[in-house]
Amino acid sequence: MTVLIEPNKPTIVRASQVLFYANAVVWLALGAISLWRLSASPAQSLTFLIVALLMFGNVAAMLLAGWGLGKLRRRYFYLAIFVLVINIILTFTDEFGLLDFLTLMLDLTLLGMLIYSRRLYFGR
Repeated sequence: MTVLIEPNKPTIVRASQVLFYANAVVWLALGAISLWRLSASPAQSLTFLIVALLMFGNVAAMLLAGWGLGKLRRRYFYLAIFVLVINIILTFTDEFGLLDFLTLMLDLTLLGMLIYSRRLYFGR
């Protein structure tokens, strides 16, 4: 049975997994809000639908990266870095508010944790 957070892994790996899952929950909520906004603004419904689908894609990427980090494989490390870098870049392409700042801090924290623990993924 595959578990989401593997208890026998180093603490920094488990903490990274938890933060990726927390990040996924944030993006899931944002995607749900975008879907809810579809009914409030029919003129922009296609835009909100596309944004929501992209957010749900981000949720999937975050979940996969979080799960994969527990495997201690290089490819999942690269996936996690890629997801974080894309999220960090995209944070600045829209209006920058409090929620953007909070997700940016979460992404930067995760990036720092991955850089710090990179040897765990390249030791095999």
